[in-house]
Amino acid sequence: MRLGWYGQSTACTWLTGRTGDALEDYKKRLLKLNNEVVAASPKDLEINTHVCHGNYHSTFFSWGAYDGVADLLFGEENVNAYYLEYDDERSGGFKPLTKVSGDKKVVLGLITTKRPELEDKEKVIQRIKEASKYIPLERLSLSTQCGFSSCEIGNKLTEEEQWAKLKLVKEIAEEVWG
Repeated sequence: MRLGWYGQSTACTWLTGRTGDALEDYKKRLLKLNNEVVAASPKDLEINTHVCHGNYHSTFFSWGAYDGVADLLFGEENVNAYYLEYDDERSGGFKPLTKVSGDKKVVLGLITTKRPELEDKEKVIQRIKEASKYIPLERLSLSTQCGFSSCEIGNKLTEEEQWAKLKLVKEIAEEVWG
């Protein structure tokens, strides 16, 4: 079971019922639990974290920037990479990426799976460049912000629209990383 990280104080409070020191202690317990699971895993197993804000019938469940969890999540969680949602303003800016320790990688979820409209390619490339101010481009990747569904009902996208999103991710990745 993967326990969630939530960044913005109001979202954390709403989801956990905790504030202040109780909330900080809760974040540390989640970190400790996750790191214990990683430590007990086979050494050759790649373990990554996806910070999900929910993906239910083209809606979201939670919100918040990564600022409030960056030190613990990015600095102390013993994983290989982070899959982060950055498909809209709910996720905040890229500055928390400065806290990503070691040689960990970050997969930028800049393409939404909640709406069928394709993102502007140049705007996505610009956002990747912006993120690379905080973490080297060679440690960045691009993906959709989440899978195309977190539940049986799925999102309000057709199969063709989903393939178009994946095609856009591939085109941008080839242009940015070669």
